Amino acid sequence: MNMLVAGNKNYGLGQAIFEINNDAEFFSRSSGHNLFDQNVINVFCEQSLKHNKIVLCSALHSFQQTKLLNSVYEHCVENNHRPHIVTVGSTTDRFSTGKPWLYNAEKKALRDYSATLAMGGVWRDRPKITYISFGTMSNNADKHPDRKCLDIDSAAKYIQWIFEVPGSININEISIDPMQDDYWYD
Repeated sequence: MNMLVAGNKNYGLGQAIFEINNDAEFFSRSSGHNLFDQNVINVFCEQSLKHNKIVLCSALHSFQQTKLLNSVYEHCVENNHRPHIVTVGSTTDRFSTGKPWLYNAEKKALRDYSATLAMGGVWRDRPKITYISFGTMSNNADKHPDRKCLDIDSAAKYIQWIFEVPGSININEISIDPMQDDYWYD
């Protein structure tokens, strides 16, 4: 196995990733791995040493996705392991609605921390980090019937593409939104 995923292989983006990489190892509550449990995080960190590609796409709350990135990163550095870690955020990290909504603050924190670690990887012998954020994806179309959504299978292919970029460069950050104007769909 070359890919480790913090995500559900039976739902959402994790499922789309599984369809492309069905030999990947997945950690989620549905597979008996609660990533809020420190013991499970420790196991995930140990497993990260066996993989060159790591995707953190769980929709965790309470800043747990950022904390998981920190744990994996530190464990890899301590063990001189240099995988490519892709963190999946949301384009909501770019704005604030003025509502007391913690989700966009969590994604902003993930984006900022990913950027910090990405620069460390560019300049020192550290893991490679890429932050990718998506606008509304097709698995949430029912929640947002007025929006055009990004096909979730395409989102998984963009993550795959990031891993296929030559090792000598890093895509530090990429943000992908579906165009809302019908003009672009002709």
